[in-house]
Amino acid sequence: FRYSSTWNWSKLSPNNNADKNDNNNSSNDSNDDDDNNNIPSPDIQQSILSQCSALHSSIMPLNSQIRGPLAKNSDRGTSLPFVFLVGNHSSGKSSFINYVLGRPVQTAGVAPTDDCFTVIAPGPKDVDQDGPALVGDPDIGFEGLRQFGPTLIHHAQLKVREGIRNENFMMVDSPGMIDSPVSSAGMGSSNNIMDRGYDFQGVVRWFAERADVVLLMFDPDKPGTTGETLNILLHSLGGMDHKLLIVLNKADQFKKIHDFARAYGSLCWNLSKVIPRKDLPRIFTMCLPVKDGENSIPSDISTTEALDQRALADLHQTRDDVLAEVMKAPKRRVDNVITNLTDSVHLLLMHSVVAEDVRSRYSKRAWENRMQELSSVVLGMGMAGLGMHFSVPPQFTGGVVAATMLGVGGMHWFNSSQLKTVEEQLTSVEELSASFQRTHPQEVSEADEYYASVWARIRDPLRLSLWRTGLADFPAVKKGEMEELQRILDEEIPRLRRLASPSHHGSGNNNR
Repeated sequence: FRYSSTWNWSKLSPNNNADKNDNNNSSNDSNDDDDNNNIPSPDIQQSILSQCSALHSSIMPLNSQIRGPLAKNSDRGTSLPFVFLVGNHSSGKSSFINYVLGRPVQTAGVAPTDDCFTVIAPGPKDVDQDGPALVGDPDIGFEGLRQFGPTLIHHAQLKVREGIRNENFMMVDSPGMIDSPVSSAGMGSSNNIMDRGYDFQGVVRWFAERADVVLLMFDPDKPGTTGETLNILLHSLGGMDHKLLIVLNKADQFKKIHDFARAYGSLCWNLSKVIPRKDLPRIFTMCLPVKDGENSIPSDISTTEALDQRALADLHQTRDDVLAEVMKAPKRRVDNVITNLTDSVHLLLMHSVVAEDVRSRYSKRAWENRMQELSSVVLGMGMAGLGMHFSVPPQFTGGVVAATMLGVGGMHWFNSSQLKTVEEQLTSVEELSASFQRTHPQEVSEADEYYASVWARIRDPLRLSLWRTGLADFPAVKKGEMEELQRILDEEIPRLRRLASPSHHGSGNNNR
């Protein structure tokens, strides 16, 4: 990722920092102290980000040359790390953001209150900007949203706020997900992709891919029963388990343990439909503090109906766990950038290796055809030359020349039609899979699931790239270029991982 230094976020004043520290409890402070011992210094973090940016930029020319799988400007990240929240309407996304920020920024309510993607960033003073200003800003890093069209741009906004706790990362709120009559066709239907006027699934995936922490929030009233939410989890958040937290919020609203059990079971049941594993990820069951105090009871719930204080304390502890993960966004940015670089190099390397195998096989066949045509021309001209040398009648010599021209022309037409057939065969799914197996024999024999997943991701884009360019015009990938990609995987990325990892026995990084 490339990070711009022209977006100058103002540091909070000492008074604001003092207020922020006063608001944190002692347990969080002790946990932060322990975490800080394992976090690289800011100089090391910036060095890692700069090196990742340089390495990612170095592979983009090859990606452009061979129409690789990496998206345009995929080497550019946002100016600050950010946390992305997505979930049902009234699941507590806005309330949680206000809790993290330490001041009311987002409007919270039971009914859907906002239809925009809202970026909330720290700054010297309160400033609101609309979607075109956010997307048009060359430094903050959200210009890639332009690809989703004007409707999305006009449903995005930026809120810069002073005096908030997250002075070193941003938070992004998303519209609450609901099921409308238009989307009643069922999960995965193509009819509901544009029912908001833009590709909502695509936008969520765009944010999630670049986010450092993703919170998927549910509430007791709709514990995973919203089809759009499950659709997002299936199509937009797949492959992001390492930074995805599933949260069941407002758990303090349950009056009876049976209600909690039914809601929790319903959520697990619905998640099992879209998570193809026996073991479900951890579900963070939490609640936010009420206005009258951390342990106070809402006025509409009697003391006998309220949760047991031990259960309430457990919800508060889980909330602190989620908050701690959110506060780790800057540290996660370093890990995520290295992970993104690793993923990008793997994708591009496999794309290059398989594409070069297909291109070389096509070139070999085309070269054999050219040699056949050239041999026919040489043979015909040789016979004509011999006829002239031995004073053979000119009718014979002319006949040989004419037959040679006709024969070579017919051979060229036949070979061209055959090459088209060969090209169609080489770019078929079956032949591409055969090329993958031929170029990665060890991984195939070991049933390496990682390489299989990478191949599944690039197969269709590779086929489209070869078809659009044509094998005759597809550029050759030099051996040195593929060796450089392999060197990044073997040398550069492990070195960056050691710099970013906490010191531990055997890390080789204890003296950094």
